[in-house]
Amino acid sequence: MCGLWSVAALAAEPSTLSIYTVEYPPLVFKGENGKLSGIAAEVVAQAAQLAGLSMRVPEIPWKRAQMQVQQDADSCLTPFTRSPEREKLYRWVGVVMESNQSLFINTHHPVALSSLDDAKGKRVVVLLGSSMADYLKKNNIAYSVRPTPEEAERELAAGVADVWAVHDVVANYTIKQVGTPADSIREALQVQTTSIYLACSLKMPDATALKLSRAFQQLRESGKLEKIIAKYLK
Repeated sequence: MCGLWSVAALAAEPSTLSIYTVEYPPLVFKGENGKLSGIAAEVVAQAAQLAGLSMRVPEIPWKRAQMQVQQDADSCLTPFTRSPEREKLYRWVGVVMESNQSLFINTHHPVALSSLDDAKGKRVVVLLGSSMADYLKKNNIAYSVRPTPEEAERELAAGVADVWAVHDVVANYTIKQVGTPADSIREALQVQTTSIYLACSLKMPDATALKLSRAFQQLRESGKLEKIIAKYLK
């Protein structure tokens, strides 16, 4: 898979955006030599190109990146889920795709989940710094964080965890790539439908945000966004 972004910083200029990201296949992959690809990576790269903006991709921890974007005008996050807790903290520039946030279980060690409350008292794993972690905390569901989807999937497959809280598109892709038998892990409960965004600083100039927003609209209307999504989910 060819890389689309390089972690090496481009020459600084007024039209250069700092794009912070996290490895979250199939939305973002980190390949050799810091090359990034995936649905969100490709969509944002094409949107920036259409908007006439260059990019740099600093590498810092995901939680710190979320704080950094609140401070720096020409900075954004992707893939980033829009939620009530985050609504007033960022500028929601463009939708990458829609996805369900769901609870997955091991079919060999099944737990009954008819509502989110049924996850209370279970061993729940979730990605560090994710909106799903925020949602579980808001609903008083105890959980443990894991640095990657692959680690969370392995714990569920091994019976170490009872529930994996994650976007369905990420879970289904990870299960397939890891090679876990398709009938071993299943989606037990859809919690909510969410939108995955390029979210930028509230301090971003209106002109820059408008360029990016129009670029996303152009990708949607031309059908290119749909083709990018289909390429990674086939």
